[in-house]
Order: sequence, then C-alpha cells, then structure tokens
Amino acid sequence: MKKNFYKKLFNGLNLNGEAFVISVIKGSYNGEIIIGQKLSKYKESISIENDNLKDFWNEILKIVDFNKGTYILKLENEIELFIEHIIGNPNLVICGGGHIALPLCKMGKLLEFNTTIIDDRDEFANKERFPMADKIICSNFEEAFEKIKFDKNTYFVIITRGHKDDRKCLETIIKNNFCYVGMIGSKGKVAFVINSMLQNGYTKEDIAKVHMPIGLKIGAKTPAEIAVSILGEIIQIKNEKDISNIDNNILKELSTRNESMVLSTIIEKHGSGPRGVGTKMLLFKNKSFIGTVGGGSVENAVYEKALEIIETKKSTIEEYDLSNSASAKLGMACGGKVKVLLEFNE
Repeated sequence: MKKNFYKKLFNGLNLNGEAFVISVIKGSYNGEIIIGQKLSKYKESISIENDNLKDFWNEILKIVDFNKGTYILKLENEIELFIEHIIGNPNLVICGGGHIALPLCKMGKLLEFNTTIIDDRDEFANKERFPMADKIICSNFEEAFEKIKFDKNTYFVIITRGHKDDRKCLETIIKNNFCYVGMIGSKGKVAFVINSMLQNGYTKEDIAKVHMPIGLKIGAKTPAEIAVSILGEIIQIKNEKDISNIDNNILKELSTRNESMVLSTIIEKHGSGPRGVGTKMLLFKNKSFIGTVGGGSVENAVYEKALEIIETKKSTIEEYDLSNSASAKLGMACGGKVKVLLEFNE
C-alpha cells in the first residue's frame, strides 16, 4: 500500500510542485495502532494509504491548518500527527548564459537545484559550456518560457546581455507563479527597466516582487562571488518557511523498488541537532541506504534501528539526546535532541 501511496506522491509533486503529507506518529484508531499511516493533499486531490481509515482522515482534515507549514499537531485523543509541507527539488532558471551563469549553475547543482539555462546564442547555450545543467534551452526568450514550468518552487535569475532581454524576461515572469525573481544590473540599468515597465502599465506592486539589484550585499566582485551573493539571497528566501524537501531519488525508490525499506524522517528537533526537520534517509533490506539524517553516530544509531525494523516490520519513533553525557556517548558535542520516525515499507 505504501508503494502506491508514494507513486501518487511522486506524481503529485511533479504535477503540482508541492504537497502536504500527514503522518500519524502516535495513537490508535478502532483499537489498532496506526503509527506511520499517511494522507497526502494536493491542490485539488487527496490520497490516503489505507481506505479503511477514510472516516479517521475525514475528521483529521477538519482540524489541520495547512497554512502553518511543517509542524507536529497533538490532539486530545492522544493522537499525534506530523504535518509536512513538502516540495520537490527547487528549480533554478538562469536567463542568460554569460560569465556569471557558469558559477551560478555549478553552485546551484551543489545546492540540489534543478538548473535550466536559457540563452539565444549557440555559443552560450550548449552542453559543452554547461555540462552540469539539467536543461539547456537555446531559443529567444519568449519561446523559451513556453517550455518552463512556473510554480512556487521556481527561482528565476535574470542575467541577460542587455536591457531589452531583461525586460522581456521580467514581464513574462511576473505574470506567472514563482518563488523568487532577481535581476542583475547597475543602478542605471535597473532604473531604466523599472521606468520602462511603469510606463507600460506595470504597477509598483509588480516591481516590488523583483529583487533589484540582485543578491545579498557582501561586496561581491568576481563572477563566483556574485553567484554566491545571488544564491545566498535565494537560500534566504527559500528557507523562510517551514517546508520539507524529499529527494527525488528517495521518492523514486519508495515508489518502484521491490524490497523491504525503512524511511527515517526527523520529525522534531530541539537545540543544535545535526539536520533539520523533514530530513530523510532510506535504508534497504540489503543494508545500503540513500539520504542522511545527520551523519556521525546519530545516523549510525538510526541505521542500526532501521535494520531492526526491517526484521520486525513495525514502524516506530526514536529520540536521540545529544546533550551532556548522552552527547559524549554518541560522539557528538553539539547538544540538543532529535526525534525520528522510522517507517517500514514493502
């Protein structure tokens, strides 16, 4: 049943760019322990793992606040829920293939963005120049944007070679859904584009959506430094909300692999735990794994527990205390606590 659930989640994320997943982390229903049972919610549809729990989930949907992001909800009947606002890997669309685009694309891939390069010049938009890019579109910008998916998980960087193309890109982007759009340029270039757009009916509210000049103010000078400042600003925007990511490779394995697996997810963190809430690691029956919940002894403890669950086939929750003497025992000195949901899948 979980495999079908994750197939729907994989398709739902690809279609919508985001989803909400509710997992039961404590409690029972009609005398049966239901830890690990799940519901996913998309823009226009809902999917549940177990049809026998329809009535249960109908009541839960009346209670959950989907505007709070990722959080734990404790109910009076001793049921606890982990609500995740999940997005797929974020998309970085770089408009322009010049000297700043190269380090921007490389760093974007290191930060696990799906990267797209758009330029109308063959010598700038090609696989030899951008071997790391997920997609390269060599076309004029109007046609190129017809191949781009606009959603709240997409970040646009406008670094074309001139005012005209900058404005074309900007006018198209601000009419659509996006999480971030920034445009590079001198004060004069930025002022020219803004004034031109205002004269053509765009409002100050439209302009306010655009980060101009782009990037954090860190005194960046070289192309690599400018790329750091841009991605720093994007990271800042991306992490403002309590949103979880699920790696595409983990989701693919959950939905296609014919083998027992344990999905470990950090559901709660206090203090300076090694990784954030929503971080995931997937362990297979053959003892290999993908993903991480922090590395070091904490990850090893989760790994060993996951191996036990492969045999018992029972989902559970474990808490790891990294403070004081417990921290020394686990080889950690950072302090804090993490709570991990370990779900059996087959």
